[in-house]
Amino acid sequence: MSTNDQLQEQPKSQAQQDYDEGLQKMKDNALPQAAVAFHNAMMGFEEQGDQPGIARASTKLAEVCLMSEEPAKALEHLHRALPICQAANDHLSVTYLEKQIFYTNLDLQNYDEALARGVELLAAYQDYNNPAGAVEILEKLAVIYQAMGDPAKAAESLRTAASIHKNFKHQRSAQKLLDQAEAIART
Repeated sequence: MSTNDQLQEQPKSQAQQDYDEGLQKMKDNALPQAAVAFHNAMMGFEEQGDQPGIARASTKLAEVCLMSEEPAKALEHLHRALPICQAANDHLSVTYLEKQIFYTNLDLQNYDEALARGVELLAAYQDYNNPAGAVEILEKLAVIYQAMGDPAKAAESLRTAASIHKNFKHQRSAQKLLDQAEAIART
């Protein structure tokens, strides 16, 4: 018997079954039922001491909360998953969670927290050599700076994003951002 056969024969834990049920309910847009399933999965993963399982269930609970327009609850779940992923050196999950935390704080108008997370994300995208991600964050940082009453920094964020576009010969996108930056700088 091969190792794969042995793995397939092992029944899924109740926590994993609950998690899988949550995924299906989420797919079916049955959000209250998905939340219950993910909550049950998280409790089961906690009993098992399964840290990655806890992080996965917490992340999915956060996604359900965001879909249900409950951003404050989503932040709680995101903040629960983040240190688990950091401890596991799961850089992709950390970046995903940081991005969700960034956007959720932006939606809640928690501009100081969103700004701090945005600067961290920008550094991560530069480390990963992800110019598209960097441009996305720079554009959102411009929104944050404007909301915080700092048009000069907003314009500078847009100019930096435009320079990234220029490096990739995206002249129209670069010009659009430069025009936005100039309009902001004139205010």
